[in-house]
Amino acid sequence: MELELQKERFECYRPGAVLASTSEESAETIVPDYCPDIARIVNVSACLLLRSRTAADGKLAAEGSVRLTLLYLAEESRGLRAMEYSVPVELNEKLPESCEDVSIEGRVCAVEVRTLNPRKLFTRLTVEWKATPYCRTTLTTCGEIAQREQYAIQTLCEQRDISLIRAVSCKDFVFTDEITLPGGQDAIAELLCTRVRLRVTEVKSIGSKAILKGIACVSLLYAGVNGKLCSYAEELPFSQILDGAAQDEGGETGASAVLNLSGCEIHTVGEGGDGRGVDVKLFLSAFVVMRSTQSVCCITDLYSTEYDLDAQMEEAVLWQKPETESVIQSVREQLDTGTEAKCVLGADVCFGDASIRRESDRAVLHAAANISVLYLDESDAPFSLERRVDVTAEAHVSGDASVSVEEVCAGDISANINANGIELRFPAEFRLVTASSPSCACLMALRAEEREDTDDAPSLVLRAPREDETLWDIAKQYRTTVEEILSANELTESSTIELGQMLLIPRKR
Repeated sequence: MELELQKERFECYRPGAVLASTSEESAETIVPDYCPDIARIVNVSACLLLRSRTAADGKLAAEGSVRLTLLYLAEESRGLRAMEYSVPVELNEKLPESCEDVSIEGRVCAVEVRTLNPRKLFTRLTVEWKATPYCRTTLTTCGEIAQREQYAIQTLCEQRDISLIRAVSCKDFVFTDEITLPGGQDAIAELLCTRVRLRVTEVKSIGSKAILKGIACVSLLYAGVNGKLCSYAEELPFSQILDGAAQDEGGETGASAVLNLSGCEIHTVGEGGDGRGVDVKLFLSAFVVMRSTQSVCCITDLYSTEYDLDAQMEEAVLWQKPETESVIQSVREQLDTGTEAKCVLGADVCFGDASIRRESDRAVLHAAANISVLYLDESDAPFSLERRVDVTAEAHVSGDASVSVEEVCAGDISANINANGIELRFPAEFRLVTASSPSCACLMALRAEEREDTDDAPSLVLRAPREDETLWDIAKQYRTTVEEILSANELTESSTIELGQMLLIPRKR
């Protein structure tokens, strides 16, 4: 007879394997008529703008552009000049057929710009992409049998807390702010180059809303009203309430987010300004993952003292709440300038994808840091240095947990001029995500049949538990119950049973 199981079903999302890829783009660009001929390229900065993405029919298509700012010296004019242009980029990947949405992260990891002639540029750049597909799935568990007492069924259950991804969504929003230069900073005559770095500091869910907090690190390079090159950086905190990210499921909830920049407008305050204000307008896209924690009961083993049971068990993955931690490694790098440096105008560190090597209970973390430093020599001529540095750190991890690097970023960068050139110091922060997804044998179907017992064994057995054998194992073997074994030996659930201790087993006939 087929017995009725009391099952719980949870509709949720399952993250698929991360799709990592690298794309290389090249382009030839004509220098606009309003720009003078290029004599020497000093520096180039790149910003990835991800403008659109679609995930349908097992395909991912994303489009955007890399906005490049070229700093150069002109043939017929003095001073540092700037030129801005864009190179289109795209991402195409195959997705699992059941994928409903996908999170995308991208970073420009290498840029090469050279002059073909004073009016023509050749650009080659490399973009590293990381896409995480999310597929709908149903987690089914069974914690009770409707006819358990009727069929004298004993059950062994496990209570687990599981973390379910309840919803994923992409939300666009705009952040605006203004930077005001401090009194000791020279006013702006011409804004030459800007850089934006985004960092998520906190994401939490309240009901159906996600509250996202982050920091936009904005760096400015400009020509001051006194004719000198100046730099300034400021961190702009922002927060955004994202409505409708998920349905209110109740219970303990959590959220995480990936931020992408889709547009950027930074310029000095309009006419009438004193050159001390900068308007910042950022177009942002947040991919939000909403989680909830549920407590579930799973029947992992069972037997009947009176019937023969045919149980269908399946392995179910019970996702645990991911834990995050930061591992910080101090980096010190000496850069040889060749000639004496007068001042550092700006320093930037960009990390490529990180790798992990597991060694027992520790993980060795590795990432490549692309360092760029813009400086003036003793004659006030601008130069830049670029270097690729390997950064390694270690973290302690448990043996059964999976560990991934969510992000690697540099903290405050200190650049000091010394006799050998420029010494750069900065902390490299590896943000780790540790996730455990143990499997559990769950009851999916059950049949009970009349037992034909011809066993003429005695109704009372005297034996000692074997090593690693539990009272549940003994009770199942002799078709009795743990309670009857405890009662026959005048024991309680809290009693300690020594190895080799003889027990009376009231055996079912």
